[in-house]
Amino acid sequence: MKIHDISIKNFRGIQSLENLRCGQINTYVGKNDAGKSTILKALNAFFNSDFTNKDVYYGISEGEYTEIKLRFEVDFEINRLALDSDQKISIIRRFIFNSSSGKPKVQLYYECLDISEEEHQNCWGKKEADLNSSLERLGVSYSRSGRGVTNVGKIEQIDQATATIGRDLTVHPADDFVKNLEKAYDDLEFPEFSLFDAEQNLSVSSTDFQNQFKPIATESLSNNSELTEQIETNVKNDLETEFNAITLLMQKNVPDLEKINTDVNCNWRNLVKFDLSLKFKSEAFDIPISHKGTGFKRLLMVAYFEYLAQKQNKKNQIFGIEEPETYLHPELQFDLLSSIITISDDSQFFLTTHSPIFAGATDDSNIVIVKKPNNLSEYHHSGNTHDILNMAIKELGIRPNYNLLNDNYRKVVFVEGSIDCTFWKIAFDKIEGNIPADILFIPCGGSQVEFFVNADLCQKINRRFIVIVDSDKGAVDFAAKQANNTALKTKVESVNGEFEILRKREIENYYHLEAIKRLLPNVPATIDLDTLIIEDYNDVKDEIQFKILDVERINFKKKNNMSIFREMTRDEWIEASFQENGTTDIQLIIERILAE
Repeated sequence: MKIHDISIKNFRGIQSLENLRCGQINTYVGKNDAGKSTILKALNAFFNSDFTNKDVYYGISEGEYTEIKLRFEVDFEINRLALDSDQKISIIRRFIFNSSSGKPKVQLYYECLDISEEEHQNCWGKKEADLNSSLERLGVSYSRSGRGVTNVGKIEQIDQATATIGRDLTVHPADDFVKNLEKAYDDLEFPEFSLFDAEQNLSVSSTDFQNQFKPIATESLSNNSELTEQIETNVKNDLETEFNAITLLMQKNVPDLEKINTDVNCNWRNLVKFDLSLKFKSEAFDIPISHKGTGFKRLLMVAYFEYLAQKQNKKNQIFGIEEPETYLHPELQFDLLSSIITISDDSQFFLTTHSPIFAGATDDSNIVIVKKPNNLSEYHHSGNTHDILNMAIKELGIRPNYNLLNDNYRKVVFVEGSIDCTFWKIAFDKIEGNIPADILFIPCGGSQVEFFVNADLCQKINRRFIVIVDSDKGAVDFAAKQANNTALKTKVESVNGEFEILRKREIENYYHLEAIKRLLPNVPATIDLDTLIIEDYNDVKDEIQFKILDVERINFKKKNNMSIFREMTRDEWIEASFQENGTTDIQLIIERILAE
């Protein structure tokens, strides 16, 4: 279940924003104070009720309120009376600010394409007795209870019985709506939202930092509820014993006093505090994380997000990250982006950024250009990719790689990241002996905003270039990879570039098993490396995780492990590649790079 679009009224710098579309990775680009973070704050207000009077739009009219509406997509069939006119689950949260109390009144609603007659409306907000009453008024025969009798079945009966009445888009209080839906559909689970604020205090002792990890402690306390209940009982008994003694003493002066009762309230959530230290292989002692840089702490926080996304009982995670590039070296930005792309298979991301690395990083990203004329935030999200890219390039002030102007380079090779540069350097070294001096590798792949700036310069100066794409989410064979990259291939060729795709799933599928065995000569007997499966389109990273890393604590990278490629011989490179027309895909791509 993911967010389809966002609508906002009277929130911060937004007076009215209607149906801002969302993808798996959503990137908001714009100048400082344009309103990029406003979307993330609105999501935090919706999911976590983080809202104060400072969040109210400054020009709000008397009698109006702040409203945030999210429409959700589900990938299975749900009764249509729970859905709006676009077959989406539409949830509205309103914040009505009370100036006398200083606190907002929060109201939750849902919008659906409902039955026109009011007496039969709001089926998904009703209790079973109310559904029974509707069926009786409609003269529909039904079973009150029994095997297979559910509220969903009764709602479907009402829907069918009112088919000729008509439907109107209607808003209802959602007090029981979400609970009823989750109860009716086992596979439906509304997402949780975690915000990583750019200004967040990353000191381990800070409330901001501790709060991010509280779910771990909370879950542990929940799993040990019998123990915590016993502790509470013991404390209550001890307090009662002591206050019984105090009661006897007080009765000397207050004869009518019978007993002093104790009400024990243990706030376990606020009990657990922790600190962190790090042990590195090259260091003899643990290092407090407080001694590491802020960029390192940001990587730890994102690793925690990845941990949440991978937990079996934590589906539908949504993450908001402000300026993920902050404090990070460009190479680490690529590593972080790679992790985000991996997590986005099952989770949604909302990013604000000034970095071309994160702006439009993947084909399925949504780039939103944020501007603020007249103190009102505007969100430009056009269906015209070329227009949006040009706007992003202008907003980010992206400049081309001026190595392209060096006449010593005959051809340019664009790859997706610095890791891919290393991969191809090793491939050239093993198969050809070296990379010719007139070939320039640039890490900014075909789907990144920065690529289009460089491709435009190549076209203007008549510099030949080729784009190589490696991994492709969801592809099950090479034909699927080709189909998924049709649009990108067309774009590249439209600016006179060449285009190539690795035939296998990703670079890990080019690992050779014998090289892995040589790198792990003293592997424990609990690990049988011969069971490791490396095929064209299986998940080799999972193979290494489950068959090596989960069995023993071994220092071995499962992803982008360049030591494996360096260990592989020329014959092993050729054997591990995709066999094609008497040669291999790696050799064919190298030949194409070298071609005049």
